[in-house]
Amino acid sequence: MPEEALKILVVEDDAPLRDAVCLTLEVAGHEVVGVGDGPAALAAVEKQAFNLVLSDLKMQPMDGLQLLAELRQRLPQLPVLLMTAYGDVDKAVAAMRGGACDFLMKPFEPEVLLESVRRYAAVQPAGEDTIAEDPHTRNLLALAARVAES
Repeated sequence: MPEEALKILVVEDDAPLRDAVCLTLEVAGHEVVGVGDGPAALAAVEKQAFNLVLSDLKMQPMDGLQLLAELRQRLPQLPVLLMTAYGDVDKAVAAMRGGACDFLMKPFEPEVLLESVRRYAAVQPAGEDTIAEDPHTRNLLALAARVAES
């Protein structure tokens, strides 16, 4: 069990895989919301704060890179971890340049998923009790919090 349950948003268009990822995270003690596409993910982050977004890369109508760009604009301090079944190096590079914290290749073992969540999740949910308004300062504070955990 983690010291603190994290709030994680899982964005995956493949329902059985989404359910499996959500279940893995819930069994580890995290609070999980699962949605099937980018627009639903954007709606979810408007309603509540999350420590991490775990998103598929290949989705319709909005792919993971488009979702990442939208999240960077709205909540620049929110860590986004992308996952894909396709070994596309260009997409991985674009994701990292776009602000993704990492890239998971499907299929992955539950331990790899949980370790990535531990490594990258923001200690404080994005948008809650933040003491700075400036996005750059919020990013710096979120980075400092993640480094402090490691």
